[in-house]
Amino acid sequence: MNYRAYEALHAFVEGGSVAQAALRLHRTQPQVSRLLAQLEEEAGFEILRKTGRRLELTDDGHEFYKRVYGLLRAQDAVSDYAEDMRQGRRDRVRVLAANHIIDGLAIEALGRCRLNTPDFTAALNARMPAELQWWLAQQQFDLALVQLPLEHPAIETELLCQSEIVAVMHPGHHYASRKQIGPEDLQTEPYISLGRRSILEQRCLAAFEATNAAAHSELEVSFSTMAIQLAAMNCGIALADPMATLAQRHLDIAVRKFRPTVKLHYGLVFPKGKRRSPATEQLVAALRDVATEKVADLQRLLDET
Repeated sequence: MNYRAYEALHAFVEGGSVAQAALRLHRTQPQVSRLLAQLEEEAGFEILRKTGRRLELTDDGHEFYKRVYGLLRAQDAVSDYAEDMRQGRRDRVRVLAANHIIDGLAIEALGRCRLNTPDFTAALNARMPAELQWWLAQQQFDLALVQLPLEHPAIETELLCQSEIVAVMHPGHHYASRKQIGPEDLQTEPYISLGRRSILEQRCLAAFEATNAAAHSELEVSFSTMAIQLAAMNCGIALADPMATLAQRHLDIAVRKFRPTVKLHYGLVFPKGKRRSPATEQLVAALRDVATEKVADLQRLLDET
């Protein structure tokens, strides 16, 4: 396997051009072009195609890149493990988390473990839901934080906590005086959506369909934190993950109940059959404490309004 060529393909996809790939790899553009040509020759099919003046991945190239990315991440995991062994970090906790759970739960729990136990070590990696499936299958983790339900033969799951999606807006919004927001309210008001492929957005859309309402979406972003920041700027109303919302309370926002209730279940995921280290158990305990506090905080915030 030509890992230099794989790295060149990854740098091209991340940078968007051969020039950017060259900068990322500290190589010349002709060197990167040769690596990409070698990779295509070895693969035996068209990976890249010129469209106008731009070089782009073909459909087959996209599928090929998904597998190349998996190989590169696996190589990174091997290198990280070897480095941990050299440094004597045998009890390091490898944590995967869906992006929207990072700010609200994972960071605070990690921080508490580190402050309470100075020799506590961990590696936290944010992953998109689609990426999580691959990582979980490889079992290159000790603990993962995801939205449930999630089924896979290689994992075991436990419920961490449950909460509900909330409506977020600027305090000056004319709906801020209401105790709750419903789908019918978002038919005329600008709605900041999370994209149809988002798990949160799919559950919100189900609530819209159940009430025969259609959201008036003019802005679409990838993560709840982005939607909340736009709502704080009075660009519309966001339906957001509650944990991400609590982490953004330093912004000038009003948080309201969304009805009908859209429940979210946060889960802990473990590799099946693998013994949990003391450090992993310590982090799990911290996560449970933080989750309990956050759910209570959210309830108080919603009750106050």
